[in-house]
Amino acid sequence: MKLNKILLSSVLISSLILPSTVFAQDATPEVEEDSIELDIAGVFKNETGFYTKDTTNYIKNPFNNANVLGHEHDSGDMMKFENSLNLFINAQLTDETSAHMQLNFINDSKEVKGYEHHRLNTQNDYLREFYIDTSIKDWDLRIGKQQVVWGTADGVKFLDIINPTDFREWGQNTMEDSRIPLWMMVAETDVGDGDGSIQLLWVPDLELNQIPGLHNTQTGDKDQKFISLGVDSITGKYNGFLNIGKEFGKVSSAFNGAFNGAFGAPMSNPILAGFGNMTVKDFTQIPDVSDFLSNAGGDPTKAGLPASSADHTTNKFGQITTPGTQDGPTGEQMLSGVVNGPASTGGIEAKTNLFDGKLSTSNQNDIFDFLQGTTFATFNDFQGMKTKYRKNHVSETVKNHNLGFRYKDSTKNGTNYSFNYYYHWDNNPTVDMHWEDENGKKLTADIYAQSAQNPAGYKSVKLMNSDATDFNPTVSAMGAVTSSATLVFEENMHRVHSIGASFDTAIDTSFAPIVVRGELVYDKGAKQVVMDKGLLDIGDLAGAIVSKDADMVKFVIGLDVTVMRNLFVSFQYMQLTNLNYVEESSAYGNSGAFKKYSANPATMHITNGFKAAEEHQIGYTLFLSKPFLENDALRVNNIFLYENEDGGMWNRFDLEYSWSDEIILTAEYNYYGGDDNAVFGQFVEQSNAQLGFKYIF
Repeated sequence: MKLNKILLSSVLISSLILPSTVFAQDATPEVEEDSIELDIAGVFKNETGFYTKDTTNYIKNPFNNANVLGHEHDSGDMMKFENSLNLFINAQLTDETSAHMQLNFINDSKEVKGYEHHRLNTQNDYLREFYIDTSIKDWDLRIGKQQVVWGTADGVKFLDIINPTDFREWGQNTMEDSRIPLWMMVAETDVGDGDGSIQLLWVPDLELNQIPGLHNTQTGDKDQKFISLGVDSITGKYNGFLNIGKEFGKVSSAFNGAFNGAFGAPMSNPILAGFGNMTVKDFTQIPDVSDFLSNAGGDPTKAGLPASSADHTTNKFGQITTPGTQDGPTGEQMLSGVVNGPASTGGIEAKTNLFDGKLSTSNQNDIFDFLQGTTFATFNDFQGMKTKYRKNHVSETVKNHNLGFRYKDSTKNGTNYSFNYYYHWDNNPTVDMHWEDENGKKLTADIYAQSAQNPAGYKSVKLMNSDATDFNPTVSAMGAVTSSATLVFEENMHRVHSIGASFDTAIDTSFAPIVVRGELVYDKGAKQVVMDKGLLDIGDLAGAIVSKDADMVKFVIGLDVTVMRNLFVSFQYMQLTNLNYVEESSAYGNSGAFKKYSANPATMHITNGFKAAEEHQIGYTLFLSKPFLENDALRVNNIFLYENEDGGMWNRFDLEYSWSDEIILTAEYNYYGGDDNAVFGQFVEQSNAQLGFKYIF
């Protein structure tokens, strides 16, 4: 726990206790220590989970056959072995003041490092809740670490925006367990005839959603079970730009060496900078690289033309060795040799998803498939490039605190409603990219076209220093890059105005009473991911994927009814609309025409063409719950969520049996299905069954 939070809580607690004496009409005797009412209760819980599907769809590195995405497993393998002890301590301090504390001790021996036991500001924090309840005049106050729930929708969090979420198990944890409690002050008072109330929130604790893959960015949280495709595109060891970039710099350096060697120039010569007329696609179409890359008449204008009849022997990088009759490799073969070949022959033996040996436009699944229009002049500035992940979070100063307001009331006919407003930092961070030099100074990307020998008018990307001079990597005569550019991935926070409302009302029908309920949220200043495939085609890596403002409207309409005496049925229709949705033609692209569009941050991935988002994301839920046996000792629940556009689905079936007042047995089955690139469907192989028990004392 941060020191300032400890100090804050102690000051706030003191401020609550003191007013109860200062404002009292009569002197109150000092409370004896042994008169404080203290209650301690606890729950010991075990959850043991097993996979119910074999891993068949995980991605393998085609060159060393190593598992590189997700956790390889067979059906029946243990997924989870979690033991937890929660202690609940309640104390009555005065007639008006009470205290509550929840301590949480947890360990999951099957989780990866960073997720197996305690971690601050997650659902596994030791101090889960700690707050004081008191009253000052007509106001009820709760100050401390707590949860505040505004929304009531099943399976989704639209209006439930106060506390961030720990997504370590995506949506499988209950909402109460997955919320991350925050230090805050909540003040509430009745208004009007007593049915209405006003709630005010002051939240100085600024935490974000805990998203697997963004905790340990060095490993990408490899083998954590619920890393989404979108996050894997950032930090994934095989498909993540953070790791692809490092090896991409090696490829650029290898080509610089090969070109300089072929033309008899020193490695320090920026030879690639002169090839603004040659793209990746052009190069891979060369039938004989030895005729192109040779000091015996090589001509850059021959790209794509038939090989000459000159007799010579070349190595796999197109360099002439001895005279002979053997033709050299194709451009595609040379690219594959540089990317996948061993260091002993000039390759880098890539461990990331750079090139599978075949350039494709119809089945794009590696980074070079998306960089077909990138010129070798652009590659010049990428030599030896590095990558860095940086968390740029705002400080918890007063000006950055979150503030909330809710007015809640009921009409004469029994309709409950609320109006909500929350000025806050969005619980989801954005990840933006930019370039820096060795000293941490920002570089900008300049898009230009070389005029000489460039009839196609290809665009190249040049990195520029802050003083508008050209940036150039420093390369030694032996080919070592001593100064290079760094592609920085910056995790940022952004302010949002969330304006919401909710209602619920009961309608009597001849069939059964039906409760109609709804939530509406308008997020002003939210962010979206915008993908420009044209910029990616020409190699503008930092400009191709950016965060843009996007106002969002989210709503859910639900119907609740109880039938067959005690079968509870709830149906929901949900929709999220992007009011600033982007779908237009890109202004760039050397190898074809491309689109600029709003991408889906949860599912966009190198293997699905960086999937576009839907302008109107629609989903449905159906929830069933029924008690059985004497005294309703057995409760059976089932919730089904379905994505309208992609056909992704998640079904959770669970039951809870009260063996006694102290012992509760649980079981659940989580099934993910549908499209592999859907929000839920991407976890099809994480389908699992769990058994558990709780001991209450």
